[in-house]
Amino acid sequence: MKKKTVVLTFDDAVISHLENVAPLLKELGFGATFFICRFNDDWRAAHSRELLTASQIAQIARMGFEIGNHTWNHPDLRKLGPEQIAEEIQRLDDFLTDAGIPKPVSFAYPGGPFAENAVGILRQKGFLAARTTELRPFRPGKEDVMRLPAWPIQGEDPGLFRNAVAQATEEDAIILVFHGVPDRVHPWVHTDFARFREYMTHLKDNDFRVLSLRDAL
Repeated sequence: MKKKTVVLTFDDAVISHLENVAPLLKELGFGATFFICRFNDDWRAAHSRELLTASQIAQIARMGFEIGNHTWNHPDLRKLGPEQIAEEIQRLDDFLTDAGIPKPVSFAYPGGPFAENAVGILRQKGFLAARTTELRPFRPGKEDVMRLPAWPIQGEDPGLFRNAVAQATEEDAIILVFHGVPDRVHPWVHTDFARFREYMTHLKDNDFRVLSLRDAL
């Protein structure tokens, strides 16, 4: 019987991705995509203890997880011109390749909304897919791969997770978006690690196929 598929994605490169998330996923045999951004210099300097360094991101990549591009500064791409969009993407790509990480093939729109004005640039730069936060299932083979839908999961209500994964079928996958586990720099998208472990246990116990975005494609 074909398994139901959940795609795990994690945004914004916070330290708990290495400390908590990646080891648990590795233990469970799950795939995932970690979307990296750097934010502006002042903010990054003020929160450096909570953010992944280049070498730590490379460590996650060596564990077998996909590393994706989430731009350098995390801007709303809908408000930028083509040259600015290209610079945001290229600067992050260069940062990753300088760390020995393969050039990303997956992209996540900062903040979640689809930026139609960025699609041509993403294609030119070799991206295979781009993730939004539009709340609906992902239909492989039937979806605009530059506008993949996903469910953000955060906070204390487990209903967000349960309702999302309940919509997975043997044909339609569900893409989930997490931030920090925990997230001390973006508390509005925080997920407690104990609750996150419960979510992952649910996927394991119910025999979901849990993949990175690259592998799901």
